[in-house]
Parts: sequence; structure tokens; C-alpha cells
Amino acid sequence: MNKLIKHVNSSAQLLLLLGGIGAIASAAANGEHLIESQDLKITKWNPEKPWRELHDPRTALNDPDHYAWQLFVSLNWPANEKRCKPNKKKWLGEEGPVVWEVWREKTQTFLADAQTPKSWKLGCDQGNVIALPSGVYSIEEDEGVYVNRTQYNYTRDNKLYSLDQQERLVANGVEDLSFPLGSKSVKSSWVVINEIDKPRYHWHEAIRNGETVIYGLTALHIVSKENPTWFWSTFEHVDNESRWSQVYPEAFLGWQVPSKDSAACPSYNLSCNEIPVGYELEGTKWKYFRLRGTQTGFVDTRGRPTLLTNSRIEYKFDQQTMSCISCHAAATKGLTGPPMPVLGGPGTVNEQNLFHGYTGTLDPAIFEDSNGELIPYLGLDYVWMLRNAKRESDQP
Repeated sequence: MNKLIKHVNSSAQLLLLLGGIGAIASAAANGEHLIESQDLKITKWNPEKPWRELHDPRTALNDPDHYAWQLFVSLNWPANEKRCKPNKKKWLGEEGPVVWEVWREKTQTFLADAQTPKSWKLGCDQGNVIALPSGVYSIEEDEGVYVNRTQYNYTRDNKLYSLDQQERLVANGVEDLSFPLGSKSVKSSWVVINEIDKPRYHWHEAIRNGETVIYGLTALHIVSKENPTWFWSTFEHVDNESRWSQVYPEAFLGWQVPSKDSAACPSYNLSCNEIPVGYELEGTKWKYFRLRGTQTGFVDTRGRPTLLTNSRIEYKFDQQTMSCISCHAAATKGLTGPPMPVLGGPGTVNEQNLFHGYTGTLDPAIFEDSNGELIPYLGLDYVWMLRNAKRESDQP
């Protein structure tokens, strides 16, 4: 218990600032079942060292759009693949894997029979995984999901890669996981491009049906635990708005919800479709990406639900009813049964047969049984990636 209290105290000031007393109490009550991980130290943006991995709750909460671009630059910096770190000798926009691509991908984390994944260092030594589509564009099954060292170690140390272990935590009365501050994840989406498109895209090549195919990056979710409800940001390539929606209308729906970017745009036109100055994006392939928006809470200052959507990654959903934070708040695991006992939406569809999502704070009833009693769920701390956990082998 003492180790847990030490960990909680390292985050207590921020949690109290955000009204998170209940989160501290919950963590302390359940901590003896979980192994402590260290919060990432506070690291602010430094334009002279733009490659540094950031953890800056103050900027994330008070200037979220600028913080999103700061994360975008630092995580898309060229990587030193063997060390799983930024390559300080390179410049933004140079070809090759970027920082988030040398993090641990979900297929490296959730192994058959819930085998223990490799240590962070050994994983780096043995190389990274670039999760590219099997077809023309990414679908849910082959989207890449990557996590940084902080999030990976918490998952590995607590055996959260095992569905059986998640259920043991439920049986032991653990109500909620609590990933360390500074945990980060990135979700990527790709599409086949032509040789002529390479200067405008971050790209990789792969062999499909005996031929070399070029995949260009079309969308990125960047999520960072800067506060108890995480920091959410999402980016799309400009071609998603009109080019790909004409070529692949079944998977690219266009931008039905306007972007909101106060870092790049004036207050009277937050969807100006520009990049911000001061981040040296000009002249690089990254200048073709746009921040679609950020999210730090369920509602705005008037109590209205906040929205955040990515037209490519959430192509199966009604963009007018999408909220990253609301969807991920439903991430839970029960005592038995499937890895997603509570879905990320109500299960209804709009007139285009696109799924509605949750917005605002969730209705407590979705976590209750027919008698209004709380179902014993393990809250996964907004981390839907844990639904990829595997069953342990019954072999000795």
C-alpha cells in the first residue's frame, strides 16, 4: 500500500485541481492489486528541442490546440529505431519511421495465449512493427495502435494483456485502472497512394499479392494522459476532405463536422484549414495535415457535450454524435464474458446506417443491471486497446 500512496501523491496536486479526490480514493482502495508505475516527468515544449516527449498538463488544459500541434511535431519526429527514441540528428519531415512508429504496437503487446510481451528494451533491439492495411485502406481490424513506454510498462507489469488477469482484478474488487500520467497512445490509418503522392505523405511500402504497394498516412489519433480524463486530439490529411471521399466513399465520408483549430486559425474562423506558424511544418510532408480538434472534457462551459471525430478512423459512425472521451469512458471489463461488455455507443444508427456514438457524460444506467444495481466492471481508464487482451493457455 505504501508504494501506491507514493504514486498517488505524485499526481495528487493535479487530481485535486481537477476535482479528482474520488479518483485518488479509488486508486488507494484498490492499489494493492496493481503494480506501481512512475508518472512521466513534466516536460514543456522547447522549440530548440522539438523532439522531446512532452508531458505538460497546464498547456494541455489551457491551450489544447497548441499542445496538440506540439505533440504532433514531437511524435512525428524521425526515430532512432534501435533506441525507440527521437533521432536528434534528423529534421522533421525526413523519410523513415517516426517516433510513435517505434513504440509498441498492439500486436507486440497482446500475444497468443496471453504470453508476456518483451521488455521495452528487448522490443527495441528486435525492431519495430509498422501496422499497414491488408487491403487498399485501413479498416478497424488492421489499424495500428501504438503506446509509449509509460503506458506499455503499466500494461505489461500488471498483466493487462491477459483477459483472465483483468477478470481476476474484478474478482478482487478493483474498480478502476489508473495509468500513469504521461501515458500516450497513437492510432493510425493508411491508404494506397501513387508514386507521385510521396512528397505529400508520410509513407511506407509493403508487398501485397506479389507487388510493391505504397501506403500513405491519412489520419492520426494522439491521446495523452495529461489529466484523469486524458487529452484527446485528432489529425487528418487534407486529401480526406474531398479527394479520397470521391474515390472510396464507403470508407472516406468527408468532413461533415468542421475542424476547430485555435492554434492555426483566427477565433472567427476556427475551420480555416491552415497549419500553425512556429512549428516548422512548412516545406515538409506534415504541412498537409490538419488538426480536426481537441478534447479535454465531456462538456463545455455551458454544459453542452463536446464533439471530436475523425472522418477516416470513425468512418462507421455518425460524425455529428462522436465524442472520443465519451466513447472511451465506456471501456470496461466484466467478471466474465467478452472484452467489451459495454459498447462505445448506444447501438442505434442514423438514416445513412452509421452508428450513433455517445456524447457528454455517460448515463450511469449503462453500467447497471435490470434492477438498477451496479455491475462489477473493471474500468479500463479510457483504454479501449485493452480489449485486445488474450485468454491464457490452459496448458501447463
